[in-house]
This record gives sequence, structure tokens and C-alpha cells, in this order.
Amino acid sequence: MSSGLLLHLTIAGILLGSATTAQEPAPLLEGNAYVRSVLRDPRSQDGAINDYSYDMVEMKEDLDKKGGATSREIWAYQVYFVDKRPVRRLVAKDGVPLSPKEQAEVDRKAEDKAKAIAGGRTVNERPGIRLSSLVDSFEFQTVGREMRDGRATLVFDFKPRENAAPTASSNRTTNAVAKILMGRMYVDEADKRVVRLDARNTPGEKASVAAGVKVGAFELVMEFTSVQDGVWLPKRVMTLATGRAFFFKTFRIRRTTVYWNYRRFSVATDEKPMS
Repeated sequence: MSSGLLLHLTIAGILLGSATTAQEPAPLLEGNAYVRSVLRDPRSQDGAINDYSYDMVEMKEDLDKKGGATSREIWAYQVYFVDKRPVRRLVAKDGVPLSPKEQAEVDRKAEDKAKAIAGGRTVNERPGIRLSSLVDSFEFQTVGREMRDGRATLVFDFKPRENAAPTASSNRTTNAVAKILMGRMYVDEADKRVVRLDARNTPGEKASVAAGVKVGAFELVMEFTSVQDGVWLPKRVMTLATGRAFFFKTFRIRRTTVYWNYRRFSVATDEKPMS
């Protein structure tokens, strides 16, 4: 073999090796530490959430055994942020806009809440599952990496931690349900934001959520979307709960919340978005 050909083969081998190395994905990190850093650590982009508002529709359905809706209630809201906390303005019920008197009262309460948040006063949160408040309730295991909507995501399985203490910032219902949940979570690798969470109750496990009320089956889906580099907002949340109340009444309730029309604005505590 000539020295010239050998040189070309050597250079080609080096370039090929370099390209292969460059394309190798980063090693997967330990699940618990990574997820806790994602849900707890503040970032410079977090403050940008205060510049956004969006529309939201919340629907509650009572279902029969086959999953058909026997009754339905729908609420429409406008949402904006103060100090990174959402303030909701109800604008319609079951497709009917609020009357001027009702809207004025709703707006007054929203403004009071915004001022309380800006002033650092305690404000009661609506019931619900907040990922950041439950991070210590679960064990997370890294199971892989996959593409979602053209973006690389890390995939984690989770299950309840043994002997996990109740979370002080969560209500009784949330803590009870958290003890029986297991599922999978997807985190955007570049932005370190949760993209999707799918959860269900551990087979055979039930949750006592109130006196005489027990949940026998529970499902949760949470989806988020990127509205700006590093800024992610909710896209859809669905819960499905089946159980029994006071030993004789069964229930099957689905709640679906859809978020859209994300837009930017600046809000002082004495203002509210009206568009």
C-alpha cells in the first residue's frame, strides 16, 4: 500500500471517528437528582412568565359506566400572572358570558388576588396537583431519550416513595392521590421543562380523599408547550376519577382543562387583560 493511500485512509478514519463521537448522545443522568433540579431550580427565564396571559376552558363531566357524559359543566377563563402565580378571571359559564354585574364582581376578586400576591400575602390556591410540590413524593428512574415534536426529551418512570411524608403545600386530596400514583414523565432536554406527564393509580391501590369518599381508579395527563425560549405554559390537563362516596353512591368524573391563545402583556396589580 502506498504511503499516500495510507495517509488518506488514516485521515478518513480520524474524521469518521470524530463524527461518530460528536453524534453520540450525552449519558443519561440519575433520575431523582435530575428531576428535582428541573422542578425546583429557578432560571432566568422564569420571570418572563409574568408577561404572558392565555385563555382557558375547564370542563367537568359526570360519566356513565361506558364513559359517556351524563352531565357537563363548562367554565371559560382569562389567566394572567403576578409574581409567577396565575390569576384567573371567569368570563363565561356553559358558553354564556357573565352579566355585567357578575363580571364586575369577578374582576374585583381577581384584582384583590393580584394585589395580595404582589404584596406577598398568602393566597389560597385552587385544588390541584402541582408537580413542584410533589417532587419529594416520588422515586424517578431515567428510562431513555426520545424525540417529541422534533425536540429531544428525557423519559422518566416514577412511583410513590416508601414512607414519603405528606407535602405541606398540598391538600389532603392531593397527598392521598400522590401515594398511589405511578407513571411516566417527559422532560425537554434543552429547556429542562416538563413536556408531558401520564399517571395512573397503582393497580389495586385506592385513595381516601375525604370522609366517606374513596377513589378506586385515577388517571392524570398533563401537557405543556413552549411559548418562548425557556418559557413553557400548560396546554392540557385531564383527570379521570372513579370511586365511591359514603359506601353507596358511585362516581366517575372527568375534568379537562384546555389552554390556548397565549399572548404577551405587562400587568400592574391595578390592571387586568381585557382582550
